[in-house]
Amino acid sequence: MLNVSRYFFSLNLLMAAVSSPAWAQTYTCVPSTDENAQVLYNAVVSIVTGTDSQAVLTRSAYQLPAVAASKVSVVTTASVCKNAGDAYHAAVTPPGTPPISRTLVVIKVGTTRFVVLDPNERTGEFRNNIVFDSRWTFLIGFTG
Repeated sequence: MLNVSRYFFSLNLLMAAVSSPAWAQTYTCVPSTDENAQVLYNAVVSIVTGTDSQAVLTRSAYQLPAVAASKVSVVTTASVCKNAGDAYHAAVTPPGTPPISRTLVVIKVGTTRFVVLDPNERTGEFRNNIVFDSRWTFLIGFTG
């Protein structure tokens, strides 16, 4: 009788595991007060407002518009964070890689660009900054 009870207990556990939905990934956007957000924000502002030849070349290479500092912001809206997370994941992982939860820095530049960073995602010692357009199409990635 004990073996039958174990069998049904194991079967119930298996059925519960199969029928339970998998935990979905979550994307958390850091606030503007976060150190990672401040560093990336300042770097982006420097690039998009700079008028020297190096800033102009960098801005062009990163496909960022020239805008006033007031048009650059750290974004924490849940819907933007989800879109940024989905796009970032697709940009930094091979196709078919299961989504993972991420903490993100999302910088909006004007009305047409986003720069996204997962401070925990690295290529060697470098962080992956990804530039997307307003439709979350990958434009370019750069490390920093």
